[in-house]
Amino acid sequence: MEKNIYPYMITDNASDLKACISKVERLSNCIEIANLINSELSIGKLLSNVMETTRKAFSADAVSMLLLDEKTGDLIFHIALGDVGDDIKEIYRLKKGQGIAGLVAETGIPLNIKDAYQHPKFSTEHDKKTNYRTRAMLCVPLKVRNKIIGVIQVINKITPPFIFSNEELDMLVTISSSAAVAIDTAKMHKIILQRETLERDLKLAKEVQESFLPRMLPTLETYRFAALNQPALEIGGDFYNFFKLPTNKLGIVLGDVSGKGISASLFMARLTSDFQYFALLYPEPRELLSHINNVLCERAKRGMFVTLVYMLLDTVENSIQMANAGHVFPIYSDDEGVLLLGHDTKKGPPLGIIPDLEYAQENFTLQKNSSITLYTDGVIEAKNNNNDLFGIDRLLSVIARQTNDPDLMIKGIKGAVDKFTETQGQSDDLTLMVFGPY
Repeated sequence: MEKNIYPYMITDNASDLKACISKVERLSNCIEIANLINSELSIGKLLSNVMETTRKAFSADAVSMLLLDEKTGDLIFHIALGDVGDDIKEIYRLKKGQGIAGLVAETGIPLNIKDAYQHPKFSTEHDKKTNYRTRAMLCVPLKVRNKIIGVIQVINKITPPFIFSNEELDMLVTISSSAAVAIDTAKMHKIILQRETLERDLKLAKEVQESFLPRMLPTLETYRFAALNQPALEIGGDFYNFFKLPTNKLGIVLGDVSGKGISASLFMARLTSDFQYFALLYPEPRELLSHINNVLCERAKRGMFVTLVYMLLDTVENSIQMANAGHVFPIYSDDEGVLLLGHDTKKGPPLGIIPDLEYAQENFTLQKNSSITLYTDGVIEAKNNNNDLFGIDRLLSVIARQTNDPDLMIKGIKGAVDKFTETQGQSDDLTLMVFGPY
């Protein structure tokens, strides 16, 4: 019986081999680019390395990467390699929708253009300026989490047939996908590093601030003290301090630096140091505030200022000399009731705004079983969910209900404020100090 013999199909083995080698080379280039992307977190080095390898992989005359400016939506040239790279970067910005790159950024559709001059979106103006002839072009979007963050362009193939294949377009889409993820990762890495740096700075500033607050309250046989400092943020601008002075005198200061954060904290730290030094040179509260005011006016930056109350307590005579620089009035409490300590006409402006001011001074005597409460506006300006302020009347009412024990007074005020702002939380620095004779 005669067998049927099927002839082998005749093919161009050389052509198949060449296509196979070309595909292997493209895959190798993709792997190389992927390795570059996975090995670098510095966004500048990452983009340069990826684009240089892309130019070689595609045998291209030039490549460029444009990233979207999140604020304006413009495309900005970040990388441009090739003989005309510097000329390309002179363009700097493209509006979204402008040119082929703008079109791809707007539509998200990759383009394989055989002759750029035939495309309606291409402008020949730059070619004329540089004597360059743009011919074949690949342009694909950089997309991450369904959001376009830029485009990659590959321009003018320098080997026959001098145009790019659809396989090369697919390859560039693959590269751009990995590059987009890498760019996003690099940005996130930068944000994390910045956050870690900020957290370290905040921790350091907090340590600096805490080092300038008194570690221990004064220990006197005839007086007792209590204090609370609670910043709204990690650090704040509220402060208090005590200065032992000659002849049974104790300097007491409580204040509030404008603003929050590191700048307010460092301003406060330096001010506390100044107070400790100048309190010895200027024994009268009014003189001390006038001098400190001039010091702050000379070095004031960015409009920072401070409100504060300074008291000079005579622990033998049970008397107080007080000067007020734009701060909320202290509260005096004894068996007769509660009242605001100080007069409007005696209160001066905050320190650090107007130079060469003379501050006024008031004198008071403390009765037995009395207390003085100093506080910052974070107490009376605390808000509830109806946007109501805690207010001075509530504070006076809380103090009137308390015994004149400094620890219990602090606890009672803090508890009342926390209950009032239960759903809103603390929005401003809160500082309290209470003292009085036994």
